[in-house]
Amino acid sequence: MNKATFSVSLNSQQVLQYYQGKKNRVQVNTREGFSMSIPYDILLKFVTREGVHGTFEISYGSDGKLGELRKLG
Repeated sequence: MNKATFSVSLNSQQVLQYYQGKKNRVQVNTREGFSMSIPYDILLKFVTREGVHGTFEISYGSDGKLGELRKLG
């Protein structure tokens, strides 16, 4: 599996748009130099009252299928 690292900073108002169904994917720029569109659902376990903030590592297959997401910081 391949891995990519990215940072996310969504405040509570931005997160609300996902809960309301207005958005369902998050566009991120990876440290490896490319952009990814990831489903918001995989970030749910990292949501706090302040939103979603941190640096994450995601694994993905050569077919583009997403694997594990873990928070680095």
